[in-house]
Amino acid sequence: MEFREKKIKLKDGTTCILRSPNEHDAEKMIGYLKMTSEETHFMIRYAEEINIPMDKEAEFLKDNLNSNQNMMIGAFINNELAGNASISCVGNYIKLKHRAAFGISIKERYWNNGIGNALIKEIIEQSKEIGYEQIELGVFSDNKKAISLYKKYGFEVWGSTKNAFKLKDGTYRDEIIMGRII
Repeated sequence: MEFREKKIKLKDGTTCILRSPNEHDAEKMIGYLKMTSEETHFMIRYAEEINIPMDKEAEFLKDNLNSNQNMMIGAFINNELAGNASISCVGNYIKLKHRAAFGISIKERYWNNGIGNALIKEIIEQSKEIGYEQIELGVFSDNKKAISLYKKYGFEVWGSTKNAFKLKDGTYRDEIIMGRII
């Protein structure tokens, strides 16, 4: 599903454009995924695990625009992809269609400037419009800033998974499962 372009002002006065990434953004998206995966261990993959061919990413972005269940919203600053959020159906079965899985990431140099707030607000609104009844996410237990942000928007802790993530250094992180009824 496509999110129509919307201009917002960030905390520092910078103009940010929120819009759905399209097939022409494939190269930016791959670079963005690699960069955000290098900047923090809070991402699900390491940068070297992102080996998406350009044509496959373009196809994925195009399919996302044509979906009636999935939506992606990119935050662009001076045509650079600074942040990204998405929702997708947990499962295409009658018993699962009311549940949306949510993911978000922001480049480190754009942290604490309001992009996360803007993306979460829009994702909640779009989830309602699509017809989802709840939004779910998983977050690293040591990602205190993200957990605090999610709670600000009504997400609650619904559970956890012990040792859900094993880092390269051999340490583990639990996953906190959070959700929000719409």
